[in-house]
Amino acid sequence: MFTLNRMRHSQFLRHNAVFFLGSVTVGALNYLYYPVLGRLLAPAAFGEVQTLISLFLQLGIFLSVLSLVTVNIVANATDDEQRNRLVLEFERLALVVALVLVVLTLFLQPVFQRFLHFESAWPFTLLAIAIVVTVPFTLRGAFLRGQQRFGLASIANLTGSAAKLIGSAVLVAIGLGTAGAIGGVVLAQSIACALVVWWSLRLGLHDGGLRPRLRLPDLRLLLPELRYALVVLAASLVITVQYSIDILVIKHYFDAHTAGLYAGIASVARIIFFLTASIALVLMPAVRLHNGGRENRMLLIKSFILFAAVATPALALLLLFPKFVAGTLMGASYEAMADVLPRLSIAILIISILNLLVTYYLALRKYGIAAVTLLGALITYALMAANHETVTAVVNGLLAGSAIMLGLLGLWAGIGNIKTFYAFGGKRS
Repeated sequence: MFTLNRMRHSQFLRHNAVFFLGSVTVGALNYLYYPVLGRLLAPAAFGEVQTLISLFLQLGIFLSVLSLVTVNIVANATDDEQRNRLVLEFERLALVVALVLVVLTLFLQPVFQRFLHFESAWPFTLLAIAIVVTVPFTLRGAFLRGQQRFGLASIANLTGSAAKLIGSAVLVAIGLGTAGAIGGVVLAQSIACALVVWWSLRLGLHDGGLRPRLRLPDLRLLLPELRYALVVLAASLVITVQYSIDILVIKHYFDAHTAGLYAGIASVARIIFFLTASIALVLMPAVRLHNGGRENRMLLIKSFILFAAVATPALALLLLFPKFVAGTLMGASYEAMADVLPRLSIAILIISILNLLVTYYLALRKYGIAAVTLLGALITYALMAANHETVTAVVNGLLAGSAIMLGLLGLWAGIGNIKTFYAFGGKRS
């Protein structure tokens, strides 16, 4: 009763509860996507799908960047007209970048096919189209989160996840294979996009019809925010690549069957990231530049308490029963690689902690976070490049590199707190 009473009186906890429940449901549907396709496709084809999803995350990193920038702009806005202009100009910029990616993919798809050992090049084109469709969905969804409309954002995500699962399963079942799986993503993003565009319009995101819609973005208007966007890009890219680089390394250095089995195990380990990701998304608009330092730190502490409550049971399950969990979620054939699941789960836990901390410092516009995370990432890549003879060696490199990155971030934050302490004459804010 005490907990329920605190939640009723804490807007931050209410938003976390709403978005967490929505995210858990979305996460469940997203995870169901992998076991369903894992049973409909052979391991080699399933490995292709996982590789494409990893590429989707990395090619769409600029959308994640603009999404975080949009949330920060909306959360701190005092002028609705200026806010709308900035958000819509960022959306135009993202569409231009996405269209350029489509053109580049059309030219480079044979190169991607050979490098990643795909049977067909066309799934890469569908992947690029999916990114174009995702642009308005991501930017308008960020506007909803910045407005702290987490219920609407959750409904949109839920709709997209359900449509992806059903659409991909049907297209794969009728024989379209990897292309069908990615085609389902395109379909799902289109449906979810229509929802968030409608809701954002009703919440006032429009330019009043005074400016032509079909034009290039106004870079002069965006210039003051582009420095911040570059910092967000660097930090977000590091986290996204850290979260998915192992899939690409395994796909490149190992045979298709091994890569497919590892893709299944990796999707199980990522349960931790998916379960905790909503906490960082709620933290971003809650932390505001005009808040006091103590108020923002209390939000971070609350987030870590929620993080521990969610992540600890999931980690315990993956550490104690790796073969059972892998077999139950992905099928008996994936149990052969379940021995790497415990250490991979710990690596994903560390990356999830990094995601929460990076989101916090990005919300505060602490630009040094980009250099710290980039250094940690380079160490991770060096470890993987030095030793990738076995799947276990790749996982060990990811685990060690992520732990080092977390240590570097803690050291950087500690030095910053000491400087702040002395700057205020030894009195903490």
